[in-house]
Amino acid sequence: MKLHHMLTAMVAAASLSLFFSAPLKAETGADGVHDHGHDEHAASALSLDHGKKWQTDAPLRKGMMSIRHEAMNAADAFHQHALSQPQADSLAKHIHAQVEYLVENCKLEPQADATLHVLIGDLLAGAGALAEQPLSNQGLPRIIKALQLYPDYFEHPGWAAIQHD
Repeated sequence: MKLHHMLTAMVAAASLSLFFSAPLKAETGADGVHDHGHDEHAASALSLDHGKKWQTDAPLRKGMMSIRHEAMNAADAFHQHALSQPQADSLAKHIHAQVEYLVENCKLEPQADATLHVLIGDLLAGAGALAEQPLSNQGLPRIIKALQLYPDYFEHPGWAAIQHD
């Protein structure tokens, strides 16, 4: 197996592990304020950079826009209960390819990377559910939810909010 395929497989496995062990949204403390995970060595939940969004690089913006575009293209078919298995498989493969691209090209600081991996875990989990059952509520809705959360944590010029249920 090529080195980059092994790396991608390891990152995907780690991301899924992180996803299943961490909440998708930021933790809320007893005072009702988000705890943004100020432990700089391990972000196990979505966190901000001292209250600010993380900066992005060109590969991250490109990969996330590509995932967004393909996911939103599938949304109408999903809502009409017409998303076919080949369409779902294509989207799942696209997400995996874009995650591989991000792993190989995206250069973020460690805390931003850890936050991104929470979202990547959700994208990969959604892609897996989508490939298993195209109309599963754990598939495309999970992918879209991750895409909706992304701009809450990452500064991405030109990213329009996704208004989607």
